[in-house]
Amino acid sequence: MSESAGKISRRERKRAEIVAVAEKVFFTEGYAGASMAEIAARVGGSKGTLYNHFRSKEELLLAVIAAVQARRMPQGAGAPPEEATRDEAAFRAWLRRFGADNLARLTSYELLSLQRLAVAEAVRMPEVGRACYEGGVAPAFAKFSPMFAAAMRKGLIRRAPPEQAAEHFLELCLGWRARKVLWGLEDPPSADEIAAQVETAVAVFMDGYAVR
Repeated sequence: MSESAGKISRRERKRAEIVAVAEKVFFTEGYAGASMAEIAARVGGSKGTLYNHFRSKEELLLAVIAAVQARRMPQGAGAPPEEATRDEAAFRAWLRRFGADNLARLTSYELLSLQRLAVAEAVRMPEVGRACYEGGVAPAFAKFSPMFAAAMRKGLIRRAPPEQAAEHFLELCLGWRARKVLWGLEDPPSADEIAAQVETAVAVFMDGYAVR
């Protein structure tokens, strides 16, 4: 490795360390309650070290958002479109996996904390809400909408905008349960609770999107 490559590597490692520490501080203290001085102290350096990597606390928050989203992006939820839309039973099975994965993911500590930060700061810092949407929500819908489009082509569900169908299904899976968890009124659902809620969502969705 060249000397310049080594320097880049060390800089990237330090940047990642700062982001990891800042994530913990932002999630426990909130954006307003967090200070660059506290983050620097936990990193083991000075505020100057932080400002060598991030021009402001706002920029550091956006880096935290990007890091959490990269780590918690939804996975493939199993079978490819051809297999998952082979027949209604296969599609229902895929919906169960897809719904359960997303309900568990969106009620995880990291994404709950991120949602709370975004809601608290979105009015004052619109770029926070935009970063959450463009870096997390939009790519997820782009990734999974084709599955709903494939099901429509096979005649398993009625035709509609695929992204709208995906949105409707996820809203059925999340419902007020996820909002209560977000507000701290309930604990994140257990695996059994997730399975039961998603099973109801699948039934309602398939009935509402049935081919008439």
